[in-house]
Amino acid sequence: MNTPAGPNDSGDPPQTARRRTIWPNLIWGIPLAALLVVGYLGVKALINRGETVVVTFDRAAGAKAGITKVLYQGIEAGQVTRIEPNADGRRLDFRLRLVPAARNGLNSNARFWLIGANPNFIDLSSLKAVVSGVAIGYAPGEGGEPMDHFEGLDQAPLILPGDKGTRYALRARSLSSIHEGSIVLFHGQPIGKIIEIQFDGNRGFRLNVFINQPYDSLIRPGARFWKISPMHLSFAGGGITANLAPLSTLLAGGIDFEVETTNPGDAQSPADTEFTLYASHNAARQGLSGPTVRYEFAFDAAAGVLDETSAVTLLGFQIGEVESTRLTYSEHTGAPYAIVTAVLYPQQMHLTAGPNTGSTPDDWRAATDLAVNRLVHLGFRARLEQTPPILGDQSIQLVRIAGAAKAQLVMDGANPRFPSALGSSGLDDIVAKADAFLSKLDGVPLEDIGANLRRITGNLDKLASSPELKDSLLHLHATMTSLDKILGDVQPQIGPLIAKLNAVAAELSGTAASIRQVLESAGPNEDASLPEAIRQITEAASSIKALTDYLDRHPEALIRGKRPEN
Repeated sequence: MNTPAGPNDSGDPPQTARRRTIWPNLIWGIPLAALLVVGYLGVKALINRGETVVVTFDRAAGAKAGITKVLYQGIEAGQVTRIEPNADGRRLDFRLRLVPAARNGLNSNARFWLIGANPNFIDLSSLKAVVSGVAIGYAPGEGGEPMDHFEGLDQAPLILPGDKGTRYALRARSLSSIHEGSIVLFHGQPIGKIIEIQFDGNRGFRLNVFINQPYDSLIRPGARFWKISPMHLSFAGGGITANLAPLSTLLAGGIDFEVETTNPGDAQSPADTEFTLYASHNAARQGLSGPTVRYEFAFDAAAGVLDETSAVTLLGFQIGEVESTRLTYSEHTGAPYAIVTAVLYPQQMHLTAGPNTGSTPDDWRAATDLAVNRLVHLGFRARLEQTPPILGDQSIQLVRIAGAAKAQLVMDGANPRFPSALGSSGLDDIVAKADAFLSKLDGVPLEDIGANLRRITGNLDKLASSPELKDSLLHLHATMTSLDKILGDVQPQIGPLIAKLNAVAAELSGTAASIRQVLESAGPNEDASLPEAIRQITEAASSIKALTDYLDRHPEALIRGKRPEN
């Protein structure tokens, strides 16, 4: 009987069954994971690559791609990736890659500048760049339109984006060491800087100053600004005191100011308010301001050392300041002399130009000429002074000269000329006086005087050593000894003698009084010779009384007699 064959009954090998699935084999997981990692890193690098901007500069100034850094407040914020010529063919485009955090600050108010392109002692960071290499400074902007192309600056902006403060204006006739970037100090603390200087013709210069918050609240009506002197010498208190200005102002120039304290409740001055920039602290304290009137002074001394800080004073009060000096020559003798032009401040002299508030320059000129002419008639003359001598500042002082000849303002030039006094208290005058003294000293016969003194000294020496002088001194000593002995013997007897004389005088006075009473009771029958006798008795008593008083004061008169009265 035949049975059906089973699956394994044939001679064929067994077949494996294949199962189909949509998932790939696990071996493909390795490259897939690697691809994911690479993709992640690529996306991360793309996200973190930062912001790319183009900044156009006039020159490279030593900057190099891949080396020059971008700094924000001294911290690295990016790097220069490429430098290529600008489309105009004259400038250079710097391609910068900045950190991602810089994105919000890249707008129309952002600023880029070269650090170290112009090394100088004013910007200390530029000196550091000489060693470390040029860098690019960056300051993010606020509130501007987003952009990725910027114009670069050769130096740091004086006011950075985001700086808070107030702008004011200062008026000055000259600049001296002041320039853009000069520091404004208050009690040694930097609070602002000069951001712009404009020439304003005959009025001098207008300086725009930026005062940082919160110090701008100190700027109130009456605030006074002055130029800082590198070194200030004070001669008060009988000594010399030297004060050096801060190092920052020595390099960059500086301005200081003080606050008006009479009205501390005044509000802050509005922006662009104009103040006067004084040449010195002393001028600021004097408060020279308002209209000015020009005068000239002629000196034959060293007036060329005067400058704009030199004062014109009256009784110690500054009423003006020097504006210019020049050298000229006399038409008659050809002798050189100096002409000094100075401005006087009528309001500082407490003058008024009239009842009208809108007085013209002619009104101020008339009022000042009248007051100055009055000073001239009173004997006031201009004199160069240096107080203290040799070390002090030169100035023009209007001093009253006793017995001064009559004079008046000289009207032979563009400005009236104030008459001057001869001499000064400066070094030249001191040297001239010393020369005159030495000349007189040369005329003194010092050799003859010395010979006479030697002769007199020799005579005195001979006299002191002579035997006659010694004998005379011995006799004088013996005489004085005898006199002292006599006085010692007489002294005990003077007291009783004076007492007896006083008693006699008292008795005579009593007798005279008794006789006078008898005569008064006798009536007209009295003897006519009695009053004369009474008078003589009274005078005798007075004489005795005077004698006793004199002996009481001068007991030696019993021996020497009475001294003659002068």
